[in-house]
Amino acid sequence: MLIYFVRHAEAYPAAPGQSDAERPLTEAGLATARKLGQTLHHLGCKPPAVHTSPYLRARQTAQAIAQALQVPIVEERLLAPGCRPAALEAFLQTHAPADRVLVVGHQPDLGELIRWLTGAAVRLPPGGLAVVETPAIREAAGTLIGLYDPAWLLGAPSLG
Repeated sequence: MLIYFVRHAEAYPAAPGQSDAERPLTEAGLATARKLGQTLHHLGCKPPAVHTSPYLRARQTAQAIAQALQVPIVEERLLAPGCRPAALEAFLQTHAPADRVLVVGHQPDLGELIRWLTGAAVRLPPGGLAVVETPAIREAAGTLIGLYDPAWLLGAPSLG
């Protein structure tokens, strides 16, 4: 199984009185999310769906990716901030039996999940992507096979 972990792209800070869950992406964040979707499309990434945190910035990132990949979005409450390895394990075992799974979430949760699966210490920047290959969903069963910074994505030549 390949698991694509995407941290939501750059978001605005919370305005006075605004909840953290409703922070939208910046224009640069939207551009990064679109470029990430295009890159994943050109690389042949075709998960059955994009699973996302219900937070606005994650949903917007997921929408841009899903549009490029022409797949649906599925909101997953457990991908909201605070997601732990046991919840990811349960999610992957019951909701994502495909050979490719793409999740959009938050730091530090995604880094902790990647460390749980691979042993690799990873801190994804906004708009960052990590790809883990694993034969089984359990601690230290996977291999980190790709780690991509959004600055590279924006400067990368077209892959198509």
